[in-house]
Amino acid sequence: MWNIPDDVVKLLKLFTGENLVNSNFEKYREPRKRIYISEFSLEEQKLIIDFFEKNKVRVIADTLKGRGGLSANWILVCETIENTEHRNWKLVEINSALNFFSQGEVKLTPKGSLQIGKVLMQRKGGTPDPTSLQFKIHPLDLFEIE
Repeated sequence: MWNIPDDVVKLLKLFTGENLVNSNFEKYREPRKRIYISEFSLEEQKLIIDFFEKNKVRVIADTLKGRGGLSANWILVCETIENTEHRNWKLVEINSALNFFSQGEVKLTPKGSLQIGKVLMQRKGGTPDPTSLQFKIHPLDLFEIE
């Protein structure tokens, strides 16, 4: 979908645990299910960061908007005010939301995941699909848009 180069795909599969670490890379001696991006060599980290920097807008658009006939045109954010029945809400045109969440650089997080603008890419945990990538946003941040 994003034409991810094979070398980046291999690294992401190690990150998610789809491929076992010790069966693919001898430099990681201890048996582990997966590895943080920050544990890759600087060269490997650069491959991942460069790919997502180059494709940041496409990745964020596919993640938030989708493609095809069911792609979103708007995003609705609701906030419940604690200890009240009052709710704030905001309806944001999808392209404004995409521009907002695309702001910022692509960089490693302190926990070894990847920050893509204002979108956090991390490995999914738990069930039913623990070897997938997960993209997270803070939707209430859209209240910052004028």
